[in-house]
Amino acid sequence: MASATLRTVLLLLPVLVSIASPSALAWTLDDDESPEEILSPSPTASVENPCCIRDQKMKSIGISDTTGQQIEVDVGHCRRRCGGRKKQMKKHDIQRLMRENPDMDPITLFLMHSSTRGQPSCPGEEVCSASSWRVERLSTVEGVVSVTVTEACSCQTRPHSCRRQPRPVTLHKGTPLQTTLDLGDCQGHCAHELGCRATKSRTVAVEGPNGSECVTVVEECGCRESCYRASLLQHVYNYTTPDDPQAQVIDVGTCIGQCDTVSEDQCVAREPSGGCLMSLVKRNSRCSPTELSQVQVTQQDGTTRILSTVTNCGCV
Repeated sequence: MASATLRTVLLLLPVLVSIASPSALAWTLDDDESPEEILSPSPTASVENPCCIRDQKMKSIGISDTTGQQIEVDVGHCRRRCGGRKKQMKKHDIQRLMRENPDMDPITLFLMHSSTRGQPSCPGEEVCSASSWRVERLSTVEGVVSVTVTEACSCQTRPHSCRRQPRPVTLHKGTPLQTTLDLGDCQGHCAHELGCRATKSRTVAVEGPNGSECVTVVEECGCRESCYRASLLQHVYNYTTPDDPQAQVIDVGTCIGQCDTVSEDQCVAREPSGGCLMSLVKRNSRCSPTELSQVQVTQQDGTTRILSTVTNCGCV
């Protein structure tokens, strides 16, 4: 069987060599890389950083409510590596790899070892990251879906500590309502199991084709656990004095993060005698409010509106 497989690989060797060109995929990737990130430089790249460019990355969004077809959008991504080179593979090399990896598919082995890893697309401690984005709103059978698209990339210094970074996002591009806002992003290193996350944000109103839309702007960042409470500021008018309404900023809070799977016994099928035949033992807990408080706001018509504000969060 092994000899037959080897013959198959050797017969396919000319074809495999032809696809293992300088633009072939380097298969030893970082966790945040995709294969497209190490393709050969585009001829349209800039002279200063020929490899730090935007590459195509298609993403399925949903079914169009008008055509009934799957919507595919090029959301883009920034190339982290470039310049992978072809590596010559000889018969004895393939035989050695098959002996050392008997459980792996020989063709996969060949592809993994027929190209060398490319060089980083940015010098030193800089990283190729998105420098501008736009938001597209697409109508699907499940409703309107907002998609963030990477528009341009550049070499940027990777922050050592957790801090807010600019994130210019263009809304309603190509329309009279086009506008660009710095929505902010949290980047940087945090110790132990903490993550660099938004700790304070606010909502702003943006004029759209169907009226005002609310978008969230990150104001402050910090190192937090996987499930935490973040400040979310909301602007309201309080008509305690009907002729002189007061503008108030209320921190309603929000819960952000993810929780681990927890064990939980739940019987889903029982015997006639009452014994459990089958049970579910796992469920996904959610990062949700564990404590709420209320704030009263008087509306223009004199009625009272109750705002629930998040005090604490946890995995429930």
